[in-house]
Amino acid sequence: MKTLINTLKDFLGNRVEDVRQKGPAELEIVIREMENVERLSAEIKAHILELVDENTLAKINFVTTEGKEIDSFSLT
Repeated sequence: MKTLINTLKDFLGNRVEDVRQKGPAELEIVIREMENVERLSAEIKAHILELVDENTLAKINFVTTEGKEIDSFSLT
C-alpha cells in the first residue's frame, strides 16, 4: 500500500492535500478545495496501468479536507 500511496502522491503532485491509507486495501485522496475531482479521477483511471501493478487491489476514495466522500472507484 505504501508504494501505491507514494506513486499516487507523485502522480497527483500538489493538486491534492494528501493520499492516505484508510484500511487494509482502501485509500483516501484528500482533494484541494478548488480541484476538479472528476478530472483527477479520470486522469488516474486513464493512467492506472502505468501507476500500479495489474494485481493491485484497492478502493480509492476522493474526499474533501473535512472527510466527506466525493467519489470512489476500485482497482480490480
